[in-house]
Amino acid sequence: MLWITMCAVLFSGCTDINTVRNVYRLAVEQYSKADELVKITENHGNNGTLIAYYGTGKALQAKHGWNPASRFVLGKEAAGLLNKAVASVPQNLEVRFLRFSFESRAPAILAITSHTEEDKVWIMSHLDKKHPMWDVIKAFLKNCDLLSEQEKRVL
Repeated sequence: MLWITMCAVLFSGCTDINTVRNVYRLAVEQYSKADELVKITENHGNNGTLIAYYGTGKALQAKHGWNPASRFVLGKEAAGLLNKAVASVPQNLEVRFLRFSFESRAPAILAITSHTEEDKVWIMSHLDKKHPMWDVIKAFLKNCDLLSEQEKRVL
């Protein structure tokens, strides 16, 4: 069934956000799914959420990659895309979370962690337990070293 959905998405030119979210969940741990995430979001147009997932796909390709030079280039590209996405839809919890999750785990050599505090504060003041990605957001934040125990209790 997922294959049929994926084919419909690829050939229709229209990307279903639920499909993107499902692929993202798998891409966190699987390189092939990171490639798939990039592929299904590369024609993102001006959709800030899809731009964020495209950037996240690039970040996950960097995470799963073995070549340090490629990882560096992909990481920098991901940072630019995630910043563009947040600039496009600054009030979007999902987009802010994707940037925060990337920047909070990015290697220092990328020098791209300048938004982590801003995004953390924004996310914590806009928590939405009914959001379709709440389980992912909550799990990540519960394990994030950048949140205090008091902040984690709010989750």
